[in-house]
Amino acid sequence: MKPAAFEFFRPQTLDEALRLLAEHQDDARLLAGGQSLVPLMNFRLATPGVLIDLNRAAGLAGIHVDDAFLRIRTMTRQQELIDNPLVTTHAPLLAAAARFVGHIQTRSRGTIGGSLAYADPSAELPVALVALDARLEIKSTRGTREVAARGFFRDALVSDLAPDEILIEIAIPRVRPLARFSFREFSRRHGDFAIVAAAVQYDPPQLSIALAGIEAVPRLCTHLMDTLHMNGLSRESIELGIDREFADVTPNTDLQASGEFRCQLARVLLRDCLSEVLPT
Repeated sequence: MKPAAFEFFRPQTLDEALRLLAEHQDDARLLAGGQSLVPLMNFRLATPGVLIDLNRAAGLAGIHVDDAFLRIRTMTRQQELIDNPLVTTHAPLLAAAARFVGHIQTRSRGTIGGSLAYADPSAELPVALVALDARLEIKSTRGTREVAARGFFRDALVSDLAPDEILIEIAIPRVRPLARFSFREFSRRHGDFAIVAAAVQYDPPQLSIALAGIEAVPRLCTHLMDTLHMNGLSRESIELGIDREFADVTPNTDLQASGEFRCQLARVLLRDCLSEVLPT
């Protein structure tokens, strides 16, 4: 199939893109890498009347560090998260997660901002950024605001972005050199979205744990984290914490997997990740 007719704009600056988005709002969609939006348009599951291409808007791509944060502009391509030494040094968990995203052909076009805005509950980059407690800078003609990645995802394919807003930058707290991390997922084929994925980072004394694919949004495993903080990092504490974590989970069930299978798979992935990062 072919997409429905639409009006196309290619702004050269962020301000121009924001003005266009403010003018058209609900009738407009932003085009970044196009790896999710274009197939939806081709199947007419998305039929925007206006398409605003961000690829030539200056200043929306790039990676740099300051005293506290690794900062990634949202038009940065996903492959750059793997290749750039600033990411592998200061946020290695994000680089590890990016290796599971699609294939090099799709990662070379797909953007980090596009993945977050699409808000797929099984996507790898959102769950990694939830685990890393990233901050997201969002802009519109009304002003700029910041939101935590842990509060950005509202439901499956629904984010905190208003119709006139653009996600501008992701700020990730820099880890110390001795931090340990693990990212594991199970998917039917390499490059598919995860059925379940687990992201763990241990930057003593802080332990961060998150899951993708279990619920409609990435799940920060607060019960497990609290149990390990209070009871220590023993194998018994891990099992107790995992049991507490899944006591209130209503897992996704779809054509890919049942909720029961997803919970069992998540338990295995969490045990594997924790055994990899925690001291023995």
